[in-house]
Amino acid sequence: MKYGLQVVQAWSPKNGVENVSKFLMNMAKEAEDAGWDGFFLWDHLYFTWAPVAIPDSWSILSAAAARTDRIYLGTNVTAVTRRRPQVLAKQLATIDQISDGRVILGAGLGGSGQQSGPGEEFTSFGEPADYKTLAKIADEALEVITGLWSGEPFYFDGQFFKVNQVTFQPTPIQKPRIPIWIGAVKDRALRRAARYDGWVTGGPCPSAGDKGINFEQLSEKMKLIKRYEEIPESYDVIYAFEFPNDDMDKYIEGAMGVGVTWMLDVISALRHGSGDKALAYIKRGPPEIG
Repeated sequence: MKYGLQVVQAWSPKNGVENVSKFLMNMAKEAEDAGWDGFFLWDHLYFTWAPVAIPDSWSILSAAAARTDRIYLGTNVTAVTRRRPQVLAKQLATIDQISDGRVILGAGLGGSGQQSGPGEEFTSFGEPADYKTLAKIADEALEVITGLWSGEPFYFDGQFFKVNQVTFQPTPIQKPRIPIWIGAVKDRALRRAARYDGWVTGGPCPSAGDKGINFEQLSEKMKLIKRYEEIPESYDVIYAFEFPNDDMDKYIEGAMGVGVTWMLDVISALRHGSGDKALAYIKRGPPEIG
């Protein structure tokens, strides 16, 4: 079992955080020093429900890569639907080089999570506003990204993206590619998760009033993933939730029983109140060390 942090990157002076970018960069270093295995950021342009500073996730992770040596760095999740796949492929390959192979791409369709559609974060910029279209865009984007990471001449002729015999260098250090974790809950999206390297889902987050899914539900969805594809033994199952103060051993036992490989503790201003309290909490370290 590996233990990481899933950090909501929305902070403000009300939380005692003046420079959110430096705060998050330093948080990644503190997490590594405390023994956490991974540091993952949400990836949003802005929040429609909160006027807070939200820096670019991959810029923060690039800076963190230069300041850390061991901890894995990534997003949970990046909306590959609103990023040019060739640019994202180049950014991540570069950060993988900087970090000596510690990048993980959490990928999803995007949206605020507050309604059935992708929300204002998409519609405000004239982006497609239905998940059926976004699903098609995501599938093509991931094909382009993985194709360019191969370092071989790559051709792609899709509905949304075109690539005409391009060879990308440098390639990622990790082989055969940077791991891709798919964020999904709906059964149709689990087919996408089955094609890649991991599945990201979530459990209870009391501070946000989110019940998430329980281990029984997780187990049932894993059966679907395995039905779609014969997944390798190295396949990751990532469960993000707010670690409780009590009975954590029961959560660990339950997670291991259904094949979870990563447990991510959700860190947010909503939960911790201030940046200082969040850092003090992180410094306690993960369950097996703290």
